[in-house]
Amino acid sequence: MPDAEADFAFLVHPLRRWQRPLLGVRLLHLPLFLGRDAGIDGVGAVARVDVETAAGWCRGLVVSVPDTAERLAAEQGRALAHQERAAQVAMGVGVRAIGLGNALAVVAGRGKALAERTATPVTTGNASTAWACATITKQVLADRGAPRGPVGLLGFRGTVGEAVAATLAADGVEVFVDVAGRAARTAEQLGCVPVSLDDLLRRPSVFVGASTTGPVIPAARLPTGAILVDLALPPTLEPGPRPSGLRVVAGERLRLPGAVRRDVWGAIWLALARYGRGCVFACFAEPIAIALGGVVPSGRHLSVDDVAAAGAQLSRLGFRPVVTD
Repeated sequence: MPDAEADFAFLVHPLRRWQRPLLGVRLLHLPLFLGRDAGIDGVGAVARVDVETAAGWCRGLVVSVPDTAERLAAEQGRALAHQERAAQVAMGVGVRAIGLGNALAVVAGRGKALAERTATPVTTGNASTAWACATITKQVLADRGAPRGPVGLLGFRGTVGEAVAATLAADGVEVFVDVAGRAARTAEQLGCVPVSLDDLLRRPSVFVGASTTGPVIPAARLPTGAILVDLALPPTLEPGPRPSGLRVVAGERLRLPGAVRRDVWGAIWLALARYGRGCVFACFAEPIAIALGGVVPSGRHLSVDDVAAAGAQLSRLGFRPVVTD
């Protein structure tokens, strides 16, 4: 493997250390299986996942690097080398788009360095993720009878967090963000309200977790009956006691437009990715849209129009945001 052409590739990494030995089994890589270090020889194709859309089937190849998020973040040069090797594997089967999953979308210049080294379009999924999260959040607010909010957003300084906040504010939702200084001025220009973290956690009952750095607050700090729309990975909440009635909603889950074909390892990977039955995350759907002829905006800062354009592409293919735990 790979032994057949594909339309898009999705680059991933082990989400937990215990997944590295499993990757070693898949790639027949003894050091990985034994939990030892692995270089670019530990990069390889791991699964086939084909998705049926309103525009037809799109054949997908999942390619994994051997490092967890912590090492990818700590060793940026190594992360880029692994990204390049994974992209070479993907381009070897003729893909028309390469998507970066999880920490691979953040390290090495948020995909910019890899994009400069390949002629194949590289996408982080940020625009599609922002659209999915904003849409899901608005549905949560509507279900609670408070379509105008307020919403407390954690992670405004990130690309996705800023885009979600801007999109919600543009739709008339009152959005609180915990930033100061220059970021606070940016937030105000986008129609958001900068506050302290304490104030942010006191005012709303609906929150969005968009941090790219892992857990940021103890769950116990959220009010009773709160809803957290969480797209952060690792999750926004630190382990520990949770307030009564807390509901955590997946922040970027999309209902698939049609059937899925996958090999055995594709089924295993989908289970480990925890997309949910009949669903994928928006970051996985974005390279599908590009492979099928769409143009999805990218960059460090995404405008409200950029987010809407990404949503239009995914909607055209039949992907729909869904509110699920």
